[in-house]
Amino acid sequence: MSHDDTSDSQSTPYRMSYRDVAMHKVMLQDVVRTEAYEQSIAEVVQPGHSVLDFGCGTGILAMFAARAGAKKVIAVDRSPFIKTAQEIAAANGFDNIDFYHDDDQSLQLDEKVDVIVSEWMGHCLFYEAMLEPLLAVRDRYLADGGTRIPAEVTLHAGLVCDAELLEDLAFLRDKPYGMDFSPVADAPFQQTDLVTLDPESLLQTTAELGSLNMHLLCRADTPRVFTGTLRPERKSEIHALCGWFSTSLSPGVAFGTGPNDLPTHWDQILFPLPEPFTVDPSRELTLSISPLTEQTGKEQFWSWSITDGQTEVSVNEQQLAMQAPSCLRRGKL
Repeated sequence: MSHDDTSDSQSTPYRMSYRDVAMHKVMLQDVVRTEAYEQSIAEVVQPGHSVLDFGCGTGILAMFAARAGAKKVIAVDRSPFIKTAQEIAAANGFDNIDFYHDDDQSLQLDEKVDVIVSEWMGHCLFYEAMLEPLLAVRDRYLADGGTRIPAEVTLHAGLVCDAELLEDLAFLRDKPYGMDFSPVADAPFQQTDLVTLDPESLLQTTAELGSLNMHLLCRADTPRVFTGTLRPERKSEIHALCGWFSTSLSPGVAFGTGPNDLPTHWDQILFPLPEPFTVDPSRELTLSISPLTEQTGKEQFWSWSITDGQTEVSVNEQQLAMQAPSCLRRGKL
């Protein structure tokens, strides 16, 4: 059963990207992610359970739930790829999965479910802006005593001390090819980037910036600023912060996405500093990372800061974007 209440003509860049099989292939090839969800679903879902897979993509989690013995599975996605997911389920002989082409606002169900499963986490958790829609669906359709997968997610940050990274960030400052790129030379130091860092690129001590309990978190109280402290193990000059998340899917099933964890498709997000920041074990550091506004298409703005109580360095991507010349922001030359 497919519920096509969302018009194709309203496709956003997000939905367009999730039509691409290559995008889904990358996620399916992420063995850490996919096998952890498979294990958690197998342990949580019991015969007779009804399960809702929100943001189902290819339907892999819905099929795991059906294979675990769920009586009924509801797979929901706002992308037109939902039709392909339905075909994949049919090819595998699953006839107890209902497919809904809906989002959190248009979804209409006649019943509540025992389990809601969702792989909603974007890079550094918030890239994709799926948390609030997921909480709305949870509040409407999770039965009393029901279970959420994942159960909890935690945001982490570390201190990047890497000469090669600094050289890469400074590339445009060094007048490559004998050309002056000064109008944009500082931009790489003020914009986030998706990276895969070696553990050696970070100081050993990291900070936990906060956790979200997916059963108890209220939509009205969704935190917008995540802050944590750490004391560096040695004096060093750092060039960036690095952010990632870890998750507990269910008791005993967890994984992380940081430089010291097994690689996943999430990688890490780099939060560069406009100027080097000297850290010392004698001074405790406070790190802060904040996702700003709702994501537009594939663009997510962030702000971040570091302070030792004496010196503070902070960046706000959104403000910097608004300060760009108006002719460029309008696409005019």
